[in-house]
Amino acid sequence: MTYIRILLFLTLTFQVILPTDGISKTYTTDNGKLALSAPKHSGFKTHTNYMGQNSYNYEYIKDGSAARRGEFYQRFELKDGDCFGDDGWNDCENDRERVEFSSRPTQKPSGTQCFAYSIKLDKDFIDLHPTNTDLGQVHQKGGPKGTAGGLKSFPPLIQIGAKRGRLIFGWHELSGSSDNVIDKKREYPLIKLKHMKGKWTDISFCLDYENKRMDVWLNGTKVHVINKSPINFMPESTYFKYGIYRSFISRHQKEIGEGAKLPTQIVYYDEIRRGNSINEVDFNINPKLMPVD
Repeated sequence: MTYIRILLFLTLTFQVILPTDGISKTYTTDNGKLALSAPKHSGFKTHTNYMGQNSYNYEYIKDGSAARRGEFYQRFELKDGDCFGDDGWNDCENDRERVEFSSRPTQKPSGTQCFAYSIKLDKDFIDLHPTNTDLGQVHQKGGPKGTAGGLKSFPPLIQIGAKRGRLIFGWHELSGSSDNVIDKKREYPLIKLKHMKGKWTDISFCLDYENKRMDVWLNGTKVHVINKSPINFMPESTYFKYGIYRSFISRHQKEIGEGAKLPTQIVYYDEIRRGNSINEVDFNINPKLMPVD
């Protein structure tokens, strides 16, 4: 197995590799952030970690026998204490930990926006509920804000995460005012986590802003139809995020003992796509789709 390891120390000099239409490449942005180019047929151009990370947090791996399709896949590892920040946010001060990529381009919340990805949990993956572990989001840029658990919050539209032994499709039903939003998370079960350990699971969903509905597929089978508008406030744009994001980590620490360390979590990703129909993103439904490498 060949590993392409990314070492993120300021003393190192990185070679910037620009995105291509073929095989993805890891590179560093002009401001020193780790990024992965995306092939044109994936519907994305880049995936970027806009916060910090350690050398072990991410690997882009070449191994066709282990990938969902094609030759490459991605590995994320989050350990106790892996909290980072940017110019406007600090996970360490807000009871959170993460290693997460944000995908570009962003999308206008109009028409139909569809997303798909394949995910595999490490065989030793532990559900940290009541701490949230999110494994895929559709977030908002310039969206409403409020508070959650006494901390400031900028709610997403969609959060797919581990909870009580299951993977959950979570939709944030937002109401109230844009400066003090009321956030009610509606949860729809997808699959038991024990069936995701050491095995790829394919997730796809479409947000139909025009017809005010959401459709969710698991391994190519439609499992939920939600006849609600995905959005009640109009943000500047929306964008897809993936990786490992833990929020309210103190909740789990209280369960296992004050000051106790959180377990390490390892998650694998492949076949990350976006488009305007399910046929553009889900290879179970449209086998003619090229692998995403």
